[in-house]
Amino acid sequence: MSSRMIHKRGPPKILPKNLAETWKILRGDLVQVMVGKDAGKQGVVTHVLRAKNSVVVEGCNLVKKHMKPTPAQPGGIATKENRMHVSNVALVDPSNGKPTKVAYRFLEDGTKVRVSKKTQTVIPRAALLEARRRVIGTDHIKDTDPVDVLLRTYFPKPKNNTTTESTATTTTT
Repeated sequence: MSSRMIHKRGPPKILPKNLAETWKILRGDLVQVMVGKDAGKQGVVTHVLRAKNSVVVEGCNLVKKHMKPTPAQPGGIATKENRMHVSNVALVDPSNGKPTKVAYRFLEDGTKVRVSKKTQTVIPRAALLEARRRVIGTDHIKDTDPVDVLLRTYFPKPKNNTTTESTATTTTT
């Protein structure tokens, strides 16, 4: 048996061989398709499937899906975007609009950002991801008074000191 196989009920599922370790393409990024029938097209990443090393790009890799009619919707042939491997897309540099490789750098204030390797410009995160990011700083309201923080509120019980003193007094009398 291969070590890449997972056994649970049903047929064995095989994991991808080489999972990407660092994901430089995130949801909401503008990317360019490098290979395939849509080579040269640019689109926004709508889904990132890390377990399958795949991304779904808006308007690229369109496939036809035959839908069976249901009471909620009529049947027919629907067009949808299919996933593609993450190595087949490249992030678009915001300064010149061309595909580029990406590196991670730290700014002076300590924030980690993506930087274009061609032009050394910072590639910002998508607005939908920025809203999800938790901000840690001093601008939020602290509900505990600074005087109450310094008060000692825990007083541990003494370890058997009262019992040893009472037995010592009874033995000496």
